[in-house]
Amino acid sequence: MKKFHYVLLILISNFIYSQNNFEIDFSSNSYINDSLMFGAPMTRNGFGDLYTFKIQTNQNISDFGKKFKTDHSIYYFKIQKKNIVNGFIEYPQPVAFSYIRKKGEGVYNTKIFFLEKGIYKIDLPQNINNLELNIDSPTNKEYKDLQKTLEQFYIKSKGSHQRDSLINMEKKQQFLGEYIRKNPNSYVALWEIVNDYTLENYHPAYLKNLNLFSAKFKQNKLYKGVEARLKAEQSTSIGQKIPDIYFDQENKLTSEDFKKYKLTFIDYWSTTCAPCIKSMPEVVKLYHEYKGQNVNFITITDEQKLNRMEVAKNILKKNNASWVNFFDTNKDFQKKVNATSYPLHFIIDENGKIIARISNSIEEARTVIKEYLQ
Repeated sequence: MKKFHYVLLILISNFIYSQNNFEIDFSSNSYINDSLMFGAPMTRNGFGDLYTFKIQTNQNISDFGKKFKTDHSIYYFKIQKKNIVNGFIEYPQPVAFSYIRKKGEGVYNTKIFFLEKGIYKIDLPQNINNLELNIDSPTNKEYKDLQKTLEQFYIKSKGSHQRDSLINMEKKQQFLGEYIRKNPNSYVALWEIVNDYTLENYHPAYLKNLNLFSAKFKQNKLYKGVEARLKAEQSTSIGQKIPDIYFDQENKLTSEDFKKYKLTFIDYWSTTCAPCIKSMPEVVKLYHEYKGQNVNFITITDEQKLNRMEVAKNILKKNNASWVNFFDTNKDFQKKVNATSYPLHFIIDENGKIIARISNSIEEARTVIKEYLQ
């Protein structure tokens, strides 16, 4: 009986896989023996695992994401005269082709299109920068139509390397809410919310619009992932209490730690974040301004590998940072507050209430601390 169940499980798994297969038959005479990247567009820290399609690798296709330990799907193609790409995708996802030019010359990207189950035939010209690919699939047709109607909320950019400027987020989200009411199972609309968050940061209307999707749609993996992240940010916005954070078995940050000080300043950073390292002397300066006024300083470093932890310790030592530093070993801080960018600053009062949540502005943090103490 166990053997029968095992065989049945394999058959079911193979059936599900076959239902979500995709194949890309693409050519590009201009890039033969050269290389292109294919994968998720720009992603927020902590959102990468929502971009999870898989491609069968071979001598001409390598898993770039796996090699460099990114949490989103991105692949490296060595272009041949004929290129057949096979893979598996659980739900429609935005992707793009990219060409990395010579050092210092930047990157060329096609416009975003959607990858979903099915067969694709793509021929890429020499100039792929900002290229719109006309993919004949249900999700791509919907995406193209929605983008056309959303043009009213943007000012068109003049340069090909600049993105269009959003005029009014509130009005755009109202429009998107009406669209979701009419299309309550739309992956395109859900990804549009993710895109807005990626480019424009958090807005309360995102969660309101999420609630408009159908009950069935709310059961899918993508919806649950987006909702959990946005709810984490909502619950750690200004006026809310910061949750207890458990970095590892020995280190934690709880409400008891905040009771000891009038204010606690938290700086969330990474050794791969140039603005974080550049602003570190300013954090030190702020520390010396207020360390005698019952203000506690803490850094939380988003590093999990021992060698990167050593790099972080050296950076802190070089800057004479004498406060307590925690390593977000379990990514508990990142998940519980939806920390999607660096540097991110929190200012917490003695009751554990969040006074400020600031993205990369020591001057704003200084103003908040000064006004609160006064």
